[in-house]
Amino acid sequence: MNQSGYRALAGIVLLSLTCTMSSAWAQGSRRLHYSTMFNPRTVTTVSGEVVRVAQAYSGSGADYCIQAVLRTPQGDLTVILAPKGYMAKQGLSLAPKDRVTVTGSLISIINKPFLLVMEMTGDRTMKLRDANGRPAWAVGDDWHAH
Repeated sequence: MNQSGYRALAGIVLLSLTCTMSSAWAQGSRRLHYSTMFNPRTVTTVSGEVVRVAQAYSGSGADYCIQAVLRTPQGDLTVILAPKGYMAKQGLSLAPKDRVTVTGSLISIINKPFLLVMEMTGDRTMKLRDANGRPAWAVGDDWHAH
């Protein structure tokens, strides 16, 4: 594995740990979740080729979150998509070598950039979050429910 592969793997591990840890912290009846890091002011669009697709625990721990490492002209970027169950129900899939354009909020977790994807376009368009970052699979005020 080359150096960029190790960096991408480290980023996925860090995100997985961060998501798992954040799901354990509660404030009243609301849990902390990476989707709450969404910032409309950091929305950007990038295009590239999928290098790797991975799974990490979602904030609720009830399902895995699908992530992908996207090779862009600016370098590799980990994009956070949606729970595996949601993507399966919607018939959404992603595989290495897919060429995609993603729009989402650029966030930083432990000084590593990640993109919380609002929309991904490839063979078809996947709408995953609204303009405020609310996930399409959210139920009520709990952004962790699927």
